[in-house]
Formats: sequence, structure tokens, C-alpha cells
Amino acid sequence: MTKTMVIPAIRPIDTAARDAALARQAQLLKPPGSLGRLEEVAAWVAGVTGRERPVPRTRIVIAAADHGVAAEGVSAFPQEVTGQMLGAFGAGFAAITVLARQAGAELVLIDAGVIAPPPGVAHEDVGLPAPSGNLAVEPALRPDEVRSALRAGRELAARAAADGIDLLIAGEMGIANTTPAACLTAALTGLGADAVVGRGTGVDADGLRRKRAVVARALALHGPHLTDEVEVLRRLGGGELAVLCGLALGAGEHGLGLICDGVIATAAVAVAVAMAPELRHRLLAGHRSVEPAHEHLLTWLGLRPLVELDLRLGEGSGAATALLLVNAACALHDQMATFAEAGVAAS
Repeated sequence: MTKTMVIPAIRPIDTAARDAALARQAQLLKPPGSLGRLEEVAAWVAGVTGRERPVPRTRIVIAAADHGVAAEGVSAFPQEVTGQMLGAFGAGFAAITVLARQAGAELVLIDAGVIAPPPGVAHEDVGLPAPSGNLAVEPALRPDEVRSALRAGRELAARAAADGIDLLIAGEMGIANTTPAACLTAALTGLGADAVVGRGTGVDADGLRRKRAVVARALALHGPHLTDEVEVLRRLGGGELAVLCGLALGAGEHGLGLICDGVIATAAVAVAVAMAPELRHRLLAGHRSVEPAHEHLLTWLGLRPLVELDLRLGEGSGAATALLLVNAACALHDQMATFAEAGVAAS
């Protein structure tokens, strides 16, 4: 399998729009730099949208999947919770659906390999196995499955661009999926299991030891075969991770911005960046979770999180929380008067 099969050309950001936004910030009715990172965020949105005064539309894509590695006892919750939570998303009473409403973002649900998807919930099935393979003893996905998942993610981004969406948030749901995220982090950064494994949904000390041992086993088993990033994703990822990796590549391909969420979604995005490094310019780190692998991923990506609230829920919730600030930054940038417009002396 070669990377050329899946890597699109990444559209560069619009530096003229970004620079115009920065120039406008310098004229707004405030001391220079007094709105801190909100000024940087407004300029980032201008650069990724190509509009000096953007009012962005955002879509949150949640990909859900189950994982064979759950059989190793790496999660505090049973596997049926994945499908139940997908149902809660569809019903509108989960954390991410509340945050999406508050931020004015659309929500799209993707079944990327759920054992028991909820009946009567609007979601898209991308035809991946449920669950993904147990990465402690075998690859998580077959070659055709990882290609299909990447393609599905890119198609979701293409659809978003066609619908006039400016920003994407990659969210996920999957019991046991902090284990593949830790494996991907280790493969990308070269760190060992002890450095990248956290408590996930809240495993106890024995669970944490098991989880570290499982990640170490998986890295030893697959390490000699990690010939490129697609193979890393195939062996150590899973259905939702592969779809979100494709979504990130598609965001770059179609000129969208992407707000990174927690450790699982960021691991998927990091694999996309390993494939296409220029994608970094279209990324904003929504938050920093308490999972140790997330800190390492953000450092590897060179991204500074917008908020730090000790979140560890996933679902896209940290990125959606950050979106509230992104929207505020864009509103300030667009609606504030300049010194000249307000008739106030600039100096």
C-alpha cells in the first residue's frame, strides 16, 4: 500500500485575506493586541476561508466505531455504550449536541463500525466492520477497509465544502478507542507505552497497567510492518480514526479549516498531517485534554490549544467549546468599529 493512493493536494491558506484581517485588527477600537488570541483566531479563520471578515459556518462530524481491543479489558465501560451514545447524539441530549446548538453548528453522525447502531437515529453507515480488529493480535483494518474509510472521510469534507461549510470539527465515539489513539501517538512520536497511555474513560490502576501492556504488545507486533502512515492507521487505528483522518485530508483538499478535539480525533488528524504536512496551516487546536498522549500530539503538531479546561469527554466537545470562542472572535472582528469609524483618536 502506498501513500500516493490517498493523499490529496492541500490547498494553501489565503495569506492576502489573513494579512487584511490582521490589518483590520490593528485599526479596531482597542489597544493593539488587547483581545489576545481572539485576534489570532479571527485572522486564522480569514486565512482558511479567504474572507477578510468571515462569519463561518461549521459542521461537526462524529464518527463512531467499536474496537476489538476492548476484549483486552482496556475500558471502564462495556462495548454497547458506543451505540447507545450514538443514539443519544441523535436524540439531541448529549454534551456535543448541546454544545453544537449553542455554537450554531450542524451535526452529522457516521457509523464507522458500530456493533449495535441505534434504530431510528439519522446517521450514515460507511460500511466498515464492527468491531475493528483487535490490534493487540491483528491489524485493526484490512487494506480495502482503510482505503474505504479514508475515501469516506474525504467525501464528507467534499460534501461540506459543496454545502458552503467553512470549518469542520472531527468528533468521535468508541469504547476502547483511547487505546488505538495511544498506539498512533507512539508510532508518530517514537514514545513508549508508559508515556502515551492514560486512563481514558476512567480505568483503575490495574486497568491502566493492562492498557499499557496492550499498547506495548501492539507496538511490538506491528512495529516492523509500519512502512508508511496508511499502514500505521490500518494496523493501529480503527474505523472512526480512519474516517476522521480522511476528513482532515479532505478539509485541506477543499480549503476548509479544521478544529481539533481531544486525543482520539487529534491522533487521526496527526496521521493526516504525517501524510500531508502542509495541512498544519488549516488546523486549530480546540483544547488540551488530560490524556497524556494529547499533550505529545499537540507538541508534535506544533499547535497551541485555545482552551484548557481539563476535558476528557471526546465527542468533539472540546473543539465545540472552543468554537464558541471562534465565533466570538469572528463577531468581534466583523462588528467592532475602527477608530476612524467611531471618531476616536487612535493615539
